[in-house]
Amino acid sequence: MRRRIGLRWRITVAFIGGALGVSALVAGTTYLLADRYLFRQRVEDSTRQSFGRIRFAVQYLAQTETPSGLSERQQADLATSGLVDLLGTRGTFDALILRGDQPFSSSFSIIPAHIPADLRRTVSRGQVAYAVVPSPRALVFGSPIPGHDLDAYFFYPMSDVDETLRALRNVLLGVSLAAVILATLVGTRVSRRVVVPVRRVSDAARRVAEGLLETRLPAGDRDELGRLADSFNEMAAALEDRIARERRFVGDVSHELRTPLTTLRASTDYLLSNAEGLSGPVRRATELLAADLDYLQRLVDDLLEISRAEAGKVQMSWERINLADLVREVVARRTRADGRVVRVLTNTSRAELTLTADKKRLERVVGNLVDNALVHGGGDPVTVRLSANGGGLRLAVQDRGPGIPASDVPRIFERFFKADPARQREHGRGSGLGLAIARENAHLHGGEIEVESGGGGTTFTLSLPREPEEAAP
Repeated sequence: MRRRIGLRWRITVAFIGGALGVSALVAGTTYLLADRYLFRQRVEDSTRQSFGRIRFAVQYLAQTETPSGLSERQQADLATSGLVDLLGTRGTFDALILRGDQPFSSSFSIIPAHIPADLRRTVSRGQVAYAVVPSPRALVFGSPIPGHDLDAYFFYPMSDVDETLRALRNVLLGVSLAAVILATLVGTRVSRRVVVPVRRVSDAARRVAEGLLETRLPAGDRDELGRLADSFNEMAAALEDRIARERRFVGDVSHELRTPLTTLRASTDYLLSNAEGLSGPVRRATELLAADLDYLQRLVDDLLEISRAEAGKVQMSWERINLADLVREVVARRTRADGRVVRVLTNTSRAELTLTADKKRLERVVGNLVDNALVHGGGDPVTVRLSANGGGLRLAVQDRGPGIPASDVPRIFERFFKADPARQREHGRGSGLGLAIARENAHLHGGEIEVESGGGGTTFTLSLPREPEEAAP
């Protein structure tokens, strides 16, 4: 999958593209207008000079005296040759005069083949015209000489015009390059000015979503971005206050329920201790009441624990423990009564499985994962695998049950969520808080719980650091 370009780069590229477009348009337009203007000026100057030289040629040929004793053709050739030599000294141009196919040139580099065929045909019909020859680039002005069977062609070099255009082109390219560099710098600064605050808001929103409700953005300028930061801070403060009130409410309710539950528990225990004196229906009702009290007592304890964890009021008792020993103790307590099978496998030495942890809370995490696998494993053996990987430990609890539906996997750690309520009723009433509490306790250790599920069962993997940051002295 192709990676998408970030907003900051898109803004910068937009500035660069805009600068390139504008620079190309301005530079191209300027160059074309300058080329057209210089060419038009050269044509006008050359036309004016050419007509002046044609008039000079007519006067010169009319006034020139040639030596006697020569034929008329020789006299004409001599006069034409003298005219060409004289024209060659009168400016920075070359002259070529044709009498029929006979050329008279002021330079050996100018020959009749350099005259464009279209221009030669036009002049031979008695018309005045000009053309541009490419190599070397020159403007050729052609005109018949009135009163004489001669055609005159004047070659005006365009090297100075080309040099001017070349210098202009270099200047325009330099200016365009400078504009692109400036646009890059401006685009980078503008994109940073726009994207960095947006990225901060995005990161802050993600931290809030992860539960760090105290996250705030630094106050900015009194512009749109500054108002965005203020609005986010107000929203985060309101959300933190609301959740804090809900946590206090849950904690207060749970705490207030403990006293009447204790009274009900004492009364129920008394009735059960004297069950032989009760009638059958009353004894059955008492047993149901005791079961509901057990469920309600666990629910209240779970709510209190979650409230303390979310409020940051948990006191951790750090100590060095061996994860393999802890797992075997937890498994032994859960399989001693009914003989269910839980296999504990390790792929490393016992010494490699030591870590710093709160033993009581870690026992609850492992116990919850093992209980969950036993309940949902369909009666098949449960496997617990322990391994060490670098600076951490991994504990994987695998069952061979039907698995968790794919739609329920993302919600499996939500509070009160039960993937299979019917199975829960078969194995006792669960509060739906066990996995949520297990994950909270894993987070308190700096670890994480992940789940993988399919048709061949479900695997919960607990990852723990050897030395949590919270345990550092």
